[in-house]
This record gives sequence, structure tokens and C-alpha cells, in this order.
Amino acid sequence: MIDRRLFLQAAAAGGMLSGLGATSGGARAGGAARTILSETGCGRATGYSETNKIVTWEGKTHVAWLDSVAEGFRVRVRTLDRGSGTWSPVYTVGEAYDNHGGPALTVDSKGHLHIVYYPHHHPFRYRRSLRPNDASEWSDEIQFGERLTYSSLLCGPDDTLYFACRRRGEPWTLNFYRKPADGEWEGPTIVLQGDEPGGYTRWQASLAFGPERDVIHMSFMIYESSDGPGYLIGYLRTRDGGSTWERSDGTRVDLPARPATVEAIQRAESPKGPEDYRPGSIAVDADGRPWLLYSRLDSKPLAVWLARCDGLGKWHTIPLLPVVQRRWPDRGVQTPGEVVFGADGTMYVALTTVDADGYFWGDESNEVVLLVSRDGGERFEALPISDPDPNTPQWLPSLERPTGHNVVDVPGLTYTRGPKGETNKDILSNQVIWADIRAAL
Repeated sequence: MIDRRLFLQAAAAGGMLSGLGATSGGARAGGAARTILSETGCGRATGYSETNKIVTWEGKTHVAWLDSVAEGFRVRVRTLDRGSGTWSPVYTVGEAYDNHGGPALTVDSKGHLHIVYYPHHHPFRYRRSLRPNDASEWSDEIQFGERLTYSSLLCGPDDTLYFACRRRGEPWTLNFYRKPADGEWEGPTIVLQGDEPGGYTRWQASLAFGPERDVIHMSFMIYESSDGPGYLIGYLRTRDGGSTWERSDGTRVDLPARPATVEAIQRAESPKGPEDYRPGSIAVDADGRPWLLYSRLDSKPLAVWLARCDGLGKWHTIPLLPVVQRRWPDRGVQTPGEVVFGADGTMYVALTTVDADGYFWGDESNEVVLLVSRDGGERFEALPISDPDPNTPQWLPSLERPTGHNVVDVPGLTYTRGPKGETNKDILSNQVIWADIRAAL
């Protein structure tokens, strides 16, 4: 077992920490102002990597997460007034089936918030805020789709919503939906189809706009165990709102795409492994180049790479484990994690470090860190965000991403402090923590 005092000592030596334990009054962690938004977060309160949960619009930041209370799972939102620095009360948007049903949040050109949530192999539920820039009241629920899980949501220049999710079936598929402004949900277009009829496929797709918001980029994981590729990290993009899809070199793929026809960034050598790749999110820089995160979990210490496409069908990878170990020797790093570009081109990467022999999913040694690059990934500054606690996992970081008409300057960040639970239905009392990272930069 690695002595976790190394992490605390390195963080404290950098002058970034101010004591153990977050407070609701704006304590500092990693140089960032930190606020507890909830004491009743579920085991995946701020997950997943592909799902945006933070939106800033005209002086207000709206933050969504998933609570668990005696009555079940509840989607919550709070709003930060940037001018006064005060938080709103907690607003309840709706219920979720279990800890997979957390919200995806975006905003349209008029400032109306749009949110989807609820399922674990059920229809999604959708609502829109009744007033611009106001999360206190919402329209009636609308349900769409069937047997769906895992969500990624965008709002286009004309306020069309774009939505990707997984569908359980025979075979399992990755579905893409559209909702025109003031229209009904349309679709699905089946973008990906598994190779195991009746078998389990995990997709977890992340969507991001190009700089003109006329191209949608998608990264995803494929996991199929018996006849499929094992673990694969893949990429596709669409130039027509999801009707047709292509690789990064412009080669069109027939729909539904299969594991053998997608653009593979990393692929296991065989269905039985040993490579175990997991996804983070995708982001697009000002030059229209997609960047995506992925990790490998079958060897220790756990490691993460940032992959960048050159626009000609070639991908270049940047290993992030050395960046982390320069600050915290003998620790690994993993996804869930997210990457986003600020309006000035600064790259922010939120990740989770772990003891060298730690388990990846909710290990007690999990700590949230932020990597910052101002030169396109040539150099990174590593900042501790969570306040180290040797007995409590701090994980599932969520960065604000430009998923609609929000302009991300310096992104806000939330994470979950507390255990994963034993089942998807466990009622837990985890903390949901907001970290304003501007003071650390």
C-alpha cells in the first residue's frame, strides 16, 4: 500500500490546501473556492463523464446532480448568482429510477434550460425551464424512447437539441435523437450497433460541437466480451445533425456502424483482453480538432491518455500519468474524467488519482485533480482539487462544457465525496461539492 501522506504532503507543499473537510461557507481546496451543494448525493451523484451538468448564462451558473433520499432518487439543481456569490435553494426537477438516471443539462439561445434524466433501460424524461436563466420551475415531463441509458445532450445554433444514448435490445444500439425548437423529439437514428445479438454492449458516447457548431463530434467506448472487440475507444462525427456519420478523414460509414467500421483510437487485441480501456469526455479546440480522454485499467499504476486528431485521420496521444506523477509520485490516474477548452483556448482536464494499487471505481484513495495547459498540451500544471481524505473516495469530476449557448470562460467543477454503494439502488448520504477553480489559476 502506498503511503497516502505523499499526496497530502505534495499538495500542501504547493500551498494549495487549507485543511481537511469541505464546508458550506466556501472553504478552499486546491486553491479553489469550495461549497457543499448537497449532503444526500447518491453513489454517482455527479457522474457520468459524457454528461454535462453545469451551465453558465448571463451571470448565473446552474448546477445539476442526483440525490438519493428515503423516497428514492431525485434530480436536483442549484443556481449560483455570480454577482453576489450566493446560492439558490435546492430545486427538484424530477425523480430517477436509480443511480444511472442523473441529469444532462444545456441552454438555448433565449436562456431556457433543458434537462434530460431518469432511466436505466427506460424512456428518458425531458423538461425545459419555464423562464430564462431560472431553474426554479420546469415544464411538464415529456418521455421519449425506450430501454435507454447514458446521456449526452447538445443545443444547436437554431435551438435544436441533439441527444445520444444507449438502447438495450437485440442487438444493443447507440441511438441519436433530435428535437427542433418548439418541436417534438424525433428519431432515433441508430448510429452504432453491437455484434452480440442479445448480449451486453456498453457505449457511453460523449458529444461536442466544433467551433462553428455545424459539426458534432462523438467519442465512445465499445465493450463486448464474447464476439466483439473487447474494449475499444472510438470516434465518429456528423455534419448534418446526425443523419450521416463519418470518420475524421471524411470517410462515410454505413449506418448502423459496427465495431469493425468505426474509427478506433485504441482497441484491445482480442475480445478477451487483456486491455481494458475506459472513456472520458470529448472536446474540440478553436481549430476544430477533437480531443478525447481514455484510460487503461488492466495494469498498475492506472494511466490516462489525451488523444488529439490532426484532421487527417491520424491521432496523437499525450500520456498524462507522467504529469500526475511529477506532482504526486507513486499514484495512478484514471477516468471518469473530462476535458474542456475555455474561451481563451486554455485546456482543462479533470481526472481522478488513485493509490498505485487502488481499484478504479470508487476506491477510498480516489482524489480529484485538475490539469491545466495554456499551450495546446505541450505543458501542464497539476492542481489538487479535492481535500485529501484517506478514508473517503472523492471522484466523478464534472466540468462545465459548451454544450449549447453557454460560453465557458473558466469552467466550474463538481465532484462526489462518498462511497459508490453496493448496488444501483443504495440510498447514500454523499456530499456534492462545487469547486470554483478561478482562484487556483
